[in-house]
Amino acid sequence: MQRKSWALLLLLAVVGLIYLISRKSNHRSSDGNFLPPDTAQVAVGKPVVRIYMENSGSMDGFVTLNTQFKNALGHLLAKAGGFYEDTKLFFVNDRIYDAPICQDLNNFVLRLNTTSMKVGHTGNTDLNKIFSLLLDKTNGDTVSVLISDCVYDVDNVGNLLSGASSATTGTFMKAIRRAQDNKREFGVILMQMESLFQGTHYEGNIGMPYYGKRPYYIIFMGDKDRLADLNAHLELENTPTGMPGMRHKYMLSSEKTWDLDNQTARVFTSGFTNARRIQPEHDGLNIHNFTTNHEQGKLNFAVGLGVEQLFADREYVLDSANYEVLPAQYRLIDINDKAKFTECDFFRRPICVQIGTGNDSYAPEITLILKNNIPKWVSESSYNKHLMGYPAPHKSYALYEMVEGIYGAFHNVKGGNDKDLFRLKIRVAHYD
Repeated sequence: MQRKSWALLLLLAVVGLIYLISRKSNHRSSDGNFLPPDTAQVAVGKPVVRIYMENSGSMDGFVTLNTQFKNALGHLLAKAGGFYEDTKLFFVNDRIYDAPICQDLNNFVLRLNTTSMKVGHTGNTDLNKIFSLLLDKTNGDTVSVLISDCVYDVDNVGNLLSGASSATTGTFMKAIRRAQDNKREFGVILMQMESLFQGTHYEGNIGMPYYGKRPYYIIFMGDKDRLADLNAHLELENTPTGMPGMRHKYMLSSEKTWDLDNQTARVFTSGFTNARRIQPEHDGLNIHNFTTNHEQGKLNFAVGLGVEQLFADREYVLDSANYEVLPAQYRLIDINDKAKFTECDFFRRPICVQIGTGNDSYAPEITLILKNNIPKWVSESSYNKHLMGYPAPHKSYALYEMVEGIYGAFHNVKGGNDKDLFRLKIRVAHYD
């Protein structure tokens, strides 16, 4: 009898141990998602993908040869059709057209030429009308994808371009508000692509033959979580297995600013520092004590960030121009994703942010802010005065005004600090 009692106690102990290990494993697994602490982790359904190819005459030059445009389009159609059931393709200009050529995703690119794409009113492009048509169909799980050279159909520049930008803002604000009414966050992924072009380049109403590389754009619009799923599965990256011809990517969402915590950031206790010792608090983020080298005066330390779930492109996150450090005596020295520290094992693809002081004046709290700016590449890729000639190969007419319109919609629906992408506060309890 006593032996049975001991066996029962041993069995209960083993079961309890397994339960504790399971709890710990599950907790660590959830930590690895690096979600904001107030974010409920719910299952995200697969998006319903609708792809719209704008087919005005200015797009002809991308399909006359076996170009990167066709390669990227084939990649997008194959992966979207493979991962997401009921993926559909349409042409779009003055309205949406379901042409016979669009119904065969597997052979669409093989059949695509300047004749087969002549569907509907292809004389010019009213980009804001296209945005309105697509966003009206972008509800719930539906993600809309626009493929276009994104040329604003504006004959005169100046105030008319400003008006076109404002109209874009209004159109996207309606979509954002509609999503928020349904308890969702709206997002946009804007990709700048490049391809060989042989055809007619239009400056206003004047067409000129052109052969060379030209930019075009792929814009994904819809629920932010669905876009994140699509971004990962379709590999929307400039990699050998990603999107051929991709140059840049910009991601926007209506979600609130992410306040980083001890699950998303760590103070490095070794390397990148001229402090004799950094003693973090038990949470790994706030600092219990600095022991500094008073002869050097300046302080230099680093923070590791695990921001895999942040809705932002890595190129943007690694650009130091997008950061602000407060108070003024602190400054951002460097940011990279090449650091090799044991503390980084906590994250999957860590980012190392190096912070320092310009003098021996320290403050008890440091704030690192990733701001939401229109990336530099947008203005560098845009011109807004008709040239009556060939623009630089990487430039698009009024691209900045278009992006400014989309950006303005997200900027206007947010208030205060929620205009930033994330904020990180590090408190220092004591200096030696």
